[in-house]
Amino acid sequence: PFRVPVDWKGMGLFDYPTLIKKPMDLGSVKRNISARKYKSIPDAADDIRLVWANCMTYNQDGSDFFLLAKNLGKKFEEKYSKIVKDFQL
Repeated sequence: PFRVPVDWKGMGLFDYPTLIKKPMDLGSVKRNISARKYKSIPDAADDIRLVWANCMTYNQDGSDFFLLAKNLGKKFEEKYSKIVKDFQL
């Protein structure tokens, strides 16, 4: 999960676009970084946070996906704060 856009049609999640206004996945973030579409590192970090937030918005608290997104988000913030500190972003 998280590496590709949610195939909400294929999965029959027809309420997904109603609940998730700006879909985001890590593959899109990677492509945007490679294409230099972000103006800054914090802009890329915002999209990464959006991946976790979208997952936790759509999935029920306590579900496997919710908990995975929560844990990955926590790990991301730990590593990102170190980058911010080391590079003074």
